[in-house]
Formats: sequence, C-alpha cells, structure tokens
Amino acid sequence: MNPSLSPSRRRRAVLGLAAVASFSLIAAACGSDSNSAATTQPPASAPDTTMAPETTEMMSEDAPFGPACGAVPADGAGSFAGMAQDPAATAASNNPLLSTLVTAVTEAGLVDTLNGDGPFTIFAPTNDAFAKIPKDQLDAILADKEMLTKILTYHVVAGTQYDAAGLGSAGELESVEGEKITFGADGTMANDANVLCSNVMTANATVHIIDTVLLPPSLSDPMMGMLEPTGPGCVAVPDDGAGSFAGMAQDPAATAASNNPLLSTLVSAVVKAGLVDTLNGEGPFTIFAPVNDAFAAIPADQLEAILADNEQLTQILTYHVIAGEKMSSADLIAAGKATTVNGAELTFGGDMGALTVNGAKTLCMDVPTANATVHIIDTVLVP
Repeated sequence: MNPSLSPSRRRRAVLGLAAVASFSLIAAACGSDSNSAATTQPPASAPDTTMAPETTEMMSEDAPFGPACGAVPADGAGSFAGMAQDPAATAASNNPLLSTLVTAVTEAGLVDTLNGDGPFTIFAPTNDAFAKIPKDQLDAILADKEMLTKILTYHVVAGTQYDAAGLGSAGELESVEGEKITFGADGTMANDANVLCSNVMTANATVHIIDTVLLPPSLSDPMMGMLEPTGPGCVAVPDDGAGSFAGMAQDPAATAASNNPLLSTLVSAVVKAGLVDTLNGEGPFTIFAPVNDAFAAIPADQLEAILADNEQLTQILTYHVIAGEKMSSADLIAAGKATTVNGAELTFGGDMGALTVNGAKTLCMDVPTANATVHIIDTVLVP
C-alpha cells in the first residue's frame, strides 16, 4: 500500500494554506499586542505567512469590554494586565476561558508559533464554544491535524492588530486560512459569533474572545456533517472504547480497524499481506473497508486461495486504498472516479446519503481515523 494519489478538491485547499500559513496564523488564536489595535484597512496583498511584522499596526486606547470580560481574573498572569505581558499562547494558557483552545493549538503543534512575532488579530473561542460541537466530531477534528489547522487559521488575521472599532470599519477581513470573516458594524460580531470580550491585549496580538467556533465557508454544512459517520451500518459500531468512532479517530487505520468488530476478516487479510505498518503510516489515505459479511460472500475455497496468494491479496487490498488524501463521501461523489494504490480506478456514485463504490453500497461513510477517512462497504472490490 505504497501511498501516491490524486488529492480531493476541498481538502486540497485545507492543506494549501494550512502548511506554512497556518503555523503563522494560529498564533493569532490566543493573543494580542499590549497597546495596539488597528483601524486601518487590511493589506491588499495576502497575509505574510512568514509572520514578519508589518507596519500597518496603530495605537488604540480601547480597553477590553464585553459580557464575558468579568470572568477574566482581576490579577495575576491570567488578568488583562498579566496577559498583556505574555505572547499569545502563554497568555491563553493563563486564561480560564480558553483551555480547550490551548489544547487545540497544542495538538496542532503551534505553541511556539503563537509565542513568536506578530502582529495578529485573533478570534478566540471559549471552552463553551468548543463544547457546542458534538464530542465525537470534536475528537475527530483534534485528531485530524489538517482540518484542525484549517479551522484554527480561520480564526487569525495576520500582519495587523484590529480593535473592535477597526473590525467594524473593515467589515470583512481575509484570514490566514484564506477565506474571509465578516464583522458587525460595531465589531462585536464575527460571522455569526458574538464577541464576548473585545480588545484583549497580549504581547503580540489583539484578541477577541467569541462564543462560537468559526467554520471556514468551505467547511460549512454539509462538509462538517461529514465529520459524523452516517449509514445503516454505523449502529453496529460500539458507543465507546477503542472501537467507537471517537476511539478510532485517535488511532491510525490498521489499528483502528483491529478494534472494529465489523472488520476482523479485513484485518486478518491485511496482516497476511504484511500491510499493517503501511496502513499505520503517515498517510493520508482514503480506505474502503469491506465488512466480514462481504468476505463471507466469497466462496470459502476461493477466499482461502486469495489469502494464501500474497501477490493477489495485495492487489485486491491496494485496490481498496486511495493514497495522498482523505476524501469524504461528498468529495468522492464530486470526483466521480479516483485512482487507487493498485493503479486501477474506482467509480463513485450515489448522493450525500448513499455513496456507492463500483456499485457496492457504503454501510457507514466518513469514519475518521488518525491518518485516513474510512468508508465501510458491503462488498469486496475486485480489480
């Protein structure tokens, strides 16, 4: 299962801006410049993803304001005065409203970046904002570094610090992720999110604490719905433990499959072909996983012959894998066809609720693992 394959359209956008730009943008998610807030228009060019400070920042006398500002400690490192002395990641780690955001930044490997040079404008979702996301979906996001980076960088404007008045004057700004955020006339709305505490200063950013996690338009419904596995076979997946959707999202594909009771025959086949390490590799992959009943539909003598022939078994198994991209059911339907690691093509059909693969039905679509998106199917695909 040597990876190499065509990327899907939507997640290509995720990777494109996320790789270098994200590392500069996420820094914004937690901090702000202790004395500055821009009222100028955003730079005409794309954000400087090298995080070199620009000369567009302006001074502001505006103090933090908003209904949640009272929840910030009155003194100490987590107070407004304390946060103003620290760079964004450190400041956020001292703010009791932002512990989930800090976890997300840590998972994305962006702590050092957030503590680097700015300036930034950051929209920082509270713990309650993250709690609005169903737990299995949040676990899947935290386990998917590409998607996590895309979402976090959408919360950052690089190169300038905007106070609430500046946001209202601008009307909309381009995020580091590349898509735009729109603001209410007084700067206390970011898209549909309410700003709970505006103009929070850190040593390298201006932070606006918000009540909702912002989703880039390219990840709006129905894409976010793809984070929740769907299909008639999903009910057979355990509700908790390593074999649950949340559990599988933490493990690479081969390990995740070994914990799923629907896929024990597939796991035996992968072991016989010596492909466990490959499927547990970096990826990313899109995998079509036949259930036990799919293998049972093959006459026993034929199945035994396939399992005994490593070359043939490898050809069949690699026909179930697309390398280089995690493709959702929506991505596959939009693509129509994709080349597998085997070298042959698969054809996709159906609609958002019923993906087909070479005519095979998908029993549970869009199952996240740490390195792959898995679609559980009712038939063994034969090249």
